[in-house]
Amino acid sequence: WTKCHENFKKNAISSRAAASFFSAQAQESPEAPGEGGPPGLEERRLLLTLEVAAHWLAQEAPGPEEELEELEKQIWHCRISQHALREKQEDAEPRFPQHISTSGEPSFDSVAHKFSLSMLAALNTAKYLELNGLPPKETCESRLDWKEQESLNSLIGRLLDDGCVHEASRVCRYFHFYNQDVTLVLHCRALAAGEASVDGLHPEIRAILQSTQRLEEEEPGTPLRRVQSTSSLDSQSFVMLPPSDEVVTNLETLTSKCLHGKNYCRQVLCLYELAKELGCSYTDVATQDGETMLRAILASRQPDRCRRAQAFISTQGLEPDTVAELVAEEVTRELLTPSEGTGQKQMFAPAEESQTFLQLTTLCQDRTLIGMKLLDKISSVPHGELSCTAELLILAHHCFTLTCHMEGIIRVLQAARLLTDKHLAPSEEYGLMVRLLTGIGRYNEMTYIFDLLHKKHYFEVLMRKKLDPSGTLKTALLDYIKRCRPGDSEKHNMIALCFSMCREIGENHEAAACIQLKLIESQPWEDSLKDGQHLKLLLLKALTLMLDAAESYAKDSCVRQALHCHRLTKLITLQIHFLNTGQNTMLINLGRHRLMDCLMALPRFYQASIVAEAY
Repeated sequence: WTKCHENFKKNAISSRAAASFFSAQAQESPEAPGEGGPPGLEERRLLLTLEVAAHWLAQEAPGPEEELEELEKQIWHCRISQHALREKQEDAEPRFPQHISTSGEPSFDSVAHKFSLSMLAALNTAKYLELNGLPPKETCESRLDWKEQESLNSLIGRLLDDGCVHEASRVCRYFHFYNQDVTLVLHCRALAAGEASVDGLHPEIRAILQSTQRLEEEEPGTPLRRVQSTSSLDSQSFVMLPPSDEVVTNLETLTSKCLHGKNYCRQVLCLYELAKELGCSYTDVATQDGETMLRAILASRQPDRCRRAQAFISTQGLEPDTVAELVAEEVTRELLTPSEGTGQKQMFAPAEESQTFLQLTTLCQDRTLIGMKLLDKISSVPHGELSCTAELLILAHHCFTLTCHMEGIIRVLQAARLLTDKHLAPSEEYGLMVRLLTGIGRYNEMTYIFDLLHKKHYFEVLMRKKLDPSGTLKTALLDYIKRCRPGDSEKHNMIALCFSMCREIGENHEAAACIQLKLIESQPWEDSLKDGQHLKLLLLKALTLMLDAAESYAKDSCVRQALHCHRLTKLITLQIHFLNTGQNTMLINLGRHRLMDCLMALPRFYQASIVAEAY
């Protein structure tokens, strides 16, 4: 039949002729199992033939609804028989899974799925979501035997779990069959859409709502109610409900009673709450496609839009690719929208502004995918909107970093280099360079920005404390100065002072003090004594620097270094005292071979102690 179908398509056979042919073949197909063949084989052939017939018939314009319904009813007769036979076979002998074809040809189930009527627009009309015509429990008289009813009940459960509510409703009407889950699902929709009041519901549904209400009233005190949080379908939260919306309460009750189709009920509840927040009707929201509604939620800029969007994505089952595209679109749109009052984006947009966008990126489970979408959006950014481009790169890098996607990170770094060289540097957009550098935070790979800022005397802007909440920038700056500008002690000291890096400040002061001592050591002691004033000046400089070093080390709890500097200050002080009192004994810059002689020559013990501790 599959080859026949393809042949008809190839030769452009009219849909009516093809449908008539397959319907005729179905009428000729025997209902009983073929002799010598496996049980249910003929039912499968018949089912497939009927589905192909319906597939062709649906192509008629306008679609013959009554004929399609009659064909679908016959198809479901076959499905029920097939399901009953499968149940009978399960205990008798093992069988292959239905999706496996031992001959290598397409399996029955895969072909049947191709021609399924579940999503056929001609049949999925609004009337099948209405309560009118739905078989009530009291008057329901199905002509199926108990085994067939059991099979039908199971098949309807699968339909509801797959979200095929229209088809489940049609099947119940075809066979005058009562299914509680179908009834619950349709009542949820009717309540949300305002098509039915509590008094107009089926008696069994009213009984469920009334029994739940009585249970709540009988409980002593109701300070808290446990409700399903639509923001996280996998977790429950205890919240204090305000004077409640009766519809929401009833929807929650019916959802909790539903066995199959629970996710559809959650969708209804989510859409109802969303409609209330957007100030429109449930029907208006429900008739919109998922993309349109998610776009509206994201564009609302409400404080809780991420929570509502997450709930909507979960209940609607939107694909990650769709979510990523919409999030990237909204982020780009907001970046291109001028700030209120200023008409421009703030030049140094620290983490606060980015937090909003980072929250939006959490809506997509696949962060790599959203990172790629953000990069793709760069090509659509108008020429000259450099701030938007920089922010998109920063957000994309954040997404790639979370998933350790090295290819994406490399793409971001390459794009950042290109943006800097071709646009930011020629336009002297140093503020955006700083934003790009600190936003991406890969300082070792972006030293070219350090070079540019240093060259243009804009380096000091990097020392703004708000730019570096994590503390990584100050380390990168010092490392850059040490590696690339080793002689620039002024910048080194400026960075250390700016970021209150007491240990580094101490190291600088100690190194400067040692330079003064080295200057004294560079010439014989006797020659230094000839110019006593210059010698004392060098010693006083060394003393001041060593005192500052000891103090800085102490602030950063560097005890060992602080004590070492403190001992050297006492040694230098003693040396100055000797010079002031006319004693020419050399105490500083002593080698080990001269140390013992010096100690033995000192007249006071405390002096010997100071020298011994210093060395």
